[in-house]
Amino acid sequence: MVKTRILLLFPHMMMPGGALNYMLNLAEILRGHGATVGILALQVDRQRYDRNAEIQLLNVDGPLTSSLGYWLLYPFWQMKINRMIREWHPDVLIPQVFPANWWAWLYKRRNSEIPIVWFCPEPSAFIHSQSWIDALKPFWNRYLARALNPILFRIDIRLSRFSDKIIANSNFTAGMIERVYRRKADAVAYPAIDFREFHSENSTEKQEAIITVAHLSRFKRVDFLLRVFSLVLKQYPQLLYHIVGRGEDEDELKDLARKLHISANVIFHGRLDNEQLAALYRRSLLFLHGSVDEPFGMAPLEAIACGTPVMAHKSGGPLEFVNENCGRLIASVNAEDWASEIAEYLDFLFAHKDFPDQVRECAKRFDWSLTLQPAVDIIAGLCAQRPRVP
Repeated sequence: MVKTRILLLFPHMMMPGGALNYMLNLAEILRGHGATVGILALQVDRQRYDRNAEIQLLNVDGPLTSSLGYWLLYPFWQMKINRMIREWHPDVLIPQVFPANWWAWLYKRRNSEIPIVWFCPEPSAFIHSQSWIDALKPFWNRYLARALNPILFRIDIRLSRFSDKIIANSNFTAGMIERVYRRKADAVAYPAIDFREFHSENSTEKQEAIITVAHLSRFKRVDFLLRVFSLVLKQYPQLLYHIVGRGEDEDELKDLARKLHISANVIFHGRLDNEQLAALYRRSLLFLHGSVDEPFGMAPLEAIACGTPVMAHKSGGPLEFVNENCGRLIASVNAEDWASEIAEYLDFLFAHKDFPDQVRECAKRFDWSLTLQPAVDIIAGLCAQRPRVP
């Protein structure tokens, strides 16, 4: 990939998250293979993300894609993005989450020679996922998404043919791609973690605490987990519940904790840096993951790397990395069933103090250099096919 120019497309680089972390690690690995790498986004927090001067950050200076202003002026922003892509002269375009995939597909309509490798964490979420649509706020966003859905659905399916290759982030996502777009994913490249950030040589004493790390939206079902926790407290009244993250449902979740009379046992941390987060993972007995049909789940994997087992719904990406050696999967969506499983599992953890060592071992196969290799091979193959410009 030496002398190859690869441009990654991402909606905005303003706040941490699993999808952005995936893109940043992909960029660094491609640069390590000799490529010139850039990332184009509508907004870029350079103080937070300009961590490698050799990766060029292209800031469109546009609004967030969740804003009405962005969609009302969509043609304008697409033209600006097209111009910036053209001026950067990429050999390969790599979009990720919606609407970055649309940026690449619409660009290719007039520039058919440019290969596109779509890293698909899930089919365009606010088009094909009713759960995501139902989680939109304010309410008019939901109504607008529902009204436009039939049109957006057809556009998305039609545009998807401009992807030369599609990389899924899990086998579950690969199945979704086949159902929605009627084509197979070309490879699966799992997300991974940086063990330097989450591993510690020093053992950390576990506290009577459980943890959830998530964007605080309806899709993550933290409200369900709070109801479950209120039931678990009847057996473990001293238990604490750490909730890390922010989102549009944060105030409602705090109100729910008060209504359930569990506020004294629930700590809303907001966002934490990686060092603080890793320390909290290591101190917690158990990680709760409430999403149903989550495409993968970075936070549960981070918890496992810190020796904290995961309790998750038996669906989606967690099926591919949560097993009896590092947690438990629950088929039910009933709060009483979850509370019973959690109480039983906490009894097990209290009786097996060395279990975190076994949990940590389960995360070792999720190293970026290993998980991204199938994707790197595909990108290298496309680069080799591109004619060299003197």
